[in-house]
Amino acid sequence: MEESGQKVARTLLKAGLVDPDLLKNAELQQKKSGRRLTEVLVTLGVDAEVIRQALALRLKLPEVVLKDRKVEPDVMGLIPESWIQKHGIMPLERVENTLTLGTVDPFNIEIIKDIRFKTGLNIRVAVVSETELAAMADSSLGTQTARVEVDLDAVLQDVGNPDIEVLAQAPEDEEEEFPEGVEPEAPIIRLVDRVIQDAVRARATDIHIEPARGNVHVRYRIDGVLRDILDVPKYVQGPMLSRLKIMGSMDISDKRKPQDGRSKIKVGKKIVDLRISSLPTMFGEKIVLRLLEQKKGVISVGDVGYPPPIRQILDDLLSHPQGMILVTGPTGSGKTTTLYSALSSLNDGTTNIVTVEDPVEYQVPGINQVQINVRAGMTFASGLRSILRQDPDVILVGEMRDHETAEIAFHAAQTGHLVLSTLHTNDAASTVTRLLSMGIDPYLIASSVLGIMSQRLVRQLCSHCKVPTSMNEKFVQWLPPGAKEMPHQLFGPKGCKACRETGFLGRFPIVEVLVPSDTIRDFILKGRSDREITNVARQGGMRTIFEDGIDRILQGLTTFEEVIRVVAPPQAPAPEEKKKVSLLKVKEKG
Repeated sequence: MEESGQKVARTLLKAGLVDPDLLKNAELQQKKSGRRLTEVLVTLGVDAEVIRQALALRLKLPEVVLKDRKVEPDVMGLIPESWIQKHGIMPLERVENTLTLGTVDPFNIEIIKDIRFKTGLNIRVAVVSETELAAMADSSLGTQTARVEVDLDAVLQDVGNPDIEVLAQAPEDEEEEFPEGVEPEAPIIRLVDRVIQDAVRARATDIHIEPARGNVHVRYRIDGVLRDILDVPKYVQGPMLSRLKIMGSMDISDKRKPQDGRSKIKVGKKIVDLRISSLPTMFGEKIVLRLLEQKKGVISVGDVGYPPPIRQILDDLLSHPQGMILVTGPTGSGKTTTLYSALSSLNDGTTNIVTVEDPVEYQVPGINQVQINVRAGMTFASGLRSILRQDPDVILVGEMRDHETAEIAFHAAQTGHLVLSTLHTNDAASTVTRLLSMGIDPYLIASSVLGIMSQRLVRQLCSHCKVPTSMNEKFVQWLPPGAKEMPHQLFGPKGCKACRETGFLGRFPIVEVLVPSDTIRDFILKGRSDREITNVARQGGMRTIFEDGIDRILQGLTTFEEVIRVVAPPQAPAPEEKKKVSLLKVKEKG
């Protein structure tokens, strides 16, 4: 199949509009510059209107004069702005399911097919001239740019001027692909900088950039809950996502597969690590940024927010010279924070602490941290084997994901090492079942596990605006024995400027800690159920996550709705059962 430029050349030569020498010169320049042949011919003095007439006559297509013609913004937004200059096309009009497309090269069938596929519309082709297309593109895109400026200033007027410095990103020779007519300095970079700055100030842990059909949603995860922040116009999507991908040293040309990147920025005086993840979706790439503030670093066990009894149990577990301590819970439940706080209490300069993580979220002085790199052959299992040859005292395994890693970790716990790790389980007792399903021998679990902590993070009521509230019936049924007769002042959310009108400010953990007794170890060896292990642990004094949450509600720190948002309540006792229990207590007292 002949190239479209060759077909244009043959048509013009046959019509007698150009001589062979001029055409040969134009083709040479076209090959060197990569520009369209019609564009080169115009620069060499050929009349653009004459070329338009010749091509329209040859293909029996309508001609369209673009002078003084206006295109509606929604029609202009049907195709990427960069395609207008690159392919010499201009969307002119949409009538129902038909789009009239002006083109300087009607032989370029591929771009017409692409636009038909991208828009889902029927395409009606009309021939336009190079000079009029260039003039109209400058005018339309200039207006488009101005509209972006106004729109973005309107939605971001409360954010303030961005105070961001990118400390690490892609190599300098990589260029950003911003559409023609949209300058990279304003407003796209300002938009990205302002969004990140606002997220850091709002204490967000994640930023979600979500393309939709007609716009792009920006959401923050604050205190574990996603909040809608703003919508930006659809035509900002391409350059905005390119900016973020360049910051993360990601391939901006590949939009069909997931990618991961990272960057480091300075927001005011704060240094923030960015973990950037892209995922192709129906309406374009979705990007999520994880924000990790370096200044916060590792917090101590006392600052995590555990109640005194839990802190005492954790301190006792960490005092053991060998064994396995597990922290469980879903993603985002604070497991990593708990492990790092535990390591900080052990990091006294006399202990060799080595971690194997994916990714290394916080860099801690005095601790040897190993980053997983599957492509290079560094997996959790291979990294853990190497660590055992490094004379470690304490080992942190970021996550036990498979049988091989878990087995090595348990054997390390048996041979004089204190091993800390995480698992994704619903509660402490189900951790045993999970380990058994991974192929770990019951005797290893029974003899190695020092303790299992299961936790969730709940939002804390804003101390500036929380308001007194009364107990409702749903909450009363979960009160511990004797609590009904005691005076308790509960609080609820109101909303103020300090908490961004949410009524909550910050989070704290609610936890349960299972320390295996001899009976529980015997249950593990005999393969008894999670429920039986939990019942024995509760008889020994363990409080479940839900019971810990109830205590925090009675302390006025959070709400019942917030606790049941993150942990399911146990099955409520039937009214008859409650009555029998109360009568029994009366008889006992008598």
